[in-house]
This record gives sequence, C-alpha cells and structure tokens, in this order.
Amino acid sequence: MKLIKISLFLFIIGSFSSLTLFAADEGSHAAEFLSHGVGARALGMGSAFVAIADDATATYWNPAGLTKVKKHSFSAMYSDTFSTGDGSFLSKGLVSYNFVNYVHQLEGIGSLGLSWIRLGIDDIPRTTFIDVDNNGFLGDFQDINGNGVKDQGEPYIDRPTVAEYFSNTDNALLISYARQIHPIAAVGGNLKLLSQSIFENSGRGFGIDIGIILMPYKGFRFGTILLDATGTQIRWDTADKPVFTRGRRLRFGGAYQWTFPSFGKGSIGADFETDQADLEEGTDSGGGLLFRTGAEYWLFRTLALRCGWNGHGFSAGTGLQLRVSTMTFFVDYAFNTHTLGGSQRISVSGQF
Repeated sequence: MKLIKISLFLFIIGSFSSLTLFAADEGSHAAEFLSHGVGARALGMGSAFVAIADDATATYWNPAGLTKVKKHSFSAMYSDTFSTGDGSFLSKGLVSYNFVNYVHQLEGIGSLGLSWIRLGIDDIPRTTFIDVDNNGFLGDFQDINGNGVKDQGEPYIDRPTVAEYFSNTDNALLISYARQIHPIAAVGGNLKLLSQSIFENSGRGFGIDIGIILMPYKGFRFGTILLDATGTQIRWDTADKPVFTRGRRLRFGGAYQWTFPSFGKGSIGADFETDQADLEEGTDSGGGLLFRTGAEYWLFRTLALRCGWNGHGFSAGTGLQLRVSTMTFFVDYAFNTHTLGGSQRISVSGQF
C-alpha cells in the first residue's frame, strides 16, 4: 500500500516537472480534435471521467481503466457539433465527430484496445470566378468610384461559381494496453497515430499517453493521465514542411461509486486538467487548472440520469441498459452547452 502511494506521488510530481521543463519550447493546440471527448456517458457527466473510466471508452479517458472492462467490449459514438440553428431538436451540425472502439482482455497478459476517432467538416465549397469579359483576369468588378478597390455596392463583372467541394478531416488511431499491477492499482498507455487533411494537403504524427488508477478503499477511485507524454508532433506536407506540436497535458481526479442493492447505483467524480500553456502563461480559469465535475445515477440499473460541468458549460444525459442473454447493451445520449451552439452525442456500447 505504501509503495503504491509513493508511486502515485512520484508520477504526479514527475508529470508536473516535465510539463514545466518543456513549457517554453512546445505548443499545446495542435490536433485539438483530441480534446473533444468520446462516449455520451462520460460527456453527459461533464467529462469528469479520468478516475471512473470503467467502460470501453477508457482507451480515451484513462487506458488504465481497461482492466475493469468485461472480456469483450465495444463502443461507438455519433455526434453533430454546433447545430445550424434551424430550430429542430436534432438539427444537423456543422461538424461531425465520431468514435468507435473494441476492447479485449487477455488472461494473464492484460487488456488491449483499438479505437478510431474522426472529426470532419464535409462539403466545403471552393469558389472561383467565370471570366465573363474574357480578359484573362478573374474577379473583375465595376469600379464605380474609380479607386481601384472593390467597395460595398460595386458588383462583380465575373460571376463567382463553386469549382468543387472538399473536406477537412482529422483522424486518430489509438492502440491501448493496460495491466493490473497490484490489487488496488492498474497502469495503461496509448500509442496514437494521427492524420489530418484539408483540401490538397495533409499532416501526420504520433503520440503517447500514460495513465494510472488507484482503488485504495471500497468505492473510491483516483486516476491520473499524462497526455501526449512525449509531445505529439504533426508534420505537414506543405512547401516548408511545418511541424506543429501538441504539448503535454496532465489530467487527474477522484471519484466515489456506491450501490443500493434494491434501487440502483451511482457515481460522482471531479477532474482537474492543466497543460503547458496554462503553466507558462497562467491562462484558463482557476489559475491554469480546468475543473470538471459530474454525477451519474442508475435507477434499478436500467435507466441512467447524468449531469455535469465540463469547464466551459453544463452537460446532461441519459442512458438505457438492455440485457440479451449473456450480453449487455447500453444506449446513451448527452447534450453539452456551448457558446457556438449545443452539441449532441449518441453512443451505443456493449459487453459480452
């Protein structure tokens, strides 16, 4: 027990030290799509999931949690983000964000997981002009006041037209492994393979996450994960071959889970997150720490109600559990508020 406490202490201190040491050299906003979260269950709880992480989405939140996942588990999520505001409840969003994964336990070896995350903005129009006056120049306009600049009210002579449509896509493949190293402690890690593209250009890179979960007392869980532990770099294929770096991020928190045999079970959790930019500049709320909290209650282990605060807005959700023979299926929904519009997530998962 004493050894586990010392190990956790050293891990957290070492993580903060590495964040501070490299803060001046690396950026922290490359591959930002990796910050959006996965799984309607966790998102409905305000993303306060680093210590709970007890389902297949642990590959994202904290791979150490995979040791508590059933032998065969899967999860899939569909999301339309930033609705266009046409008034309908399920209006299509501007950004599609999807996740799918599978987790398998190997007896005596550990737990393995494979996950795919995709964020896409499709059907982006690339416009050009039709050279109506055939002078070899595109974008001619009626220069009414003769100042050589297109002012408001001066119409184009050449007609704008859509030449083609293209997509902006971000993809991540996560290969995860976790192992129980002590009755109350588990460790895990991710290898992340990243690909981004927009129009005719693309970028690729890879990164590593390292996580640990402690369960020192019944019902209590403590977790921490060092994201992008080596500094995830994305190299683009444009002319000057730029490299963008996603700086290290540390997320840590605790949770308490309880059970009422006749009525159901519940969980409550809280997370803190910091990154290199926060430590260097003191940005973000809380003096460099982003705070999240959330709760979940399963009524008769069939219907779940969830709510939380994700550091930027409120979240809420619900879930339904279905049992078919030896298999258990979950259908989850989450709604998150945002200044650019609400985001809705729907997840389906199963254990067998």
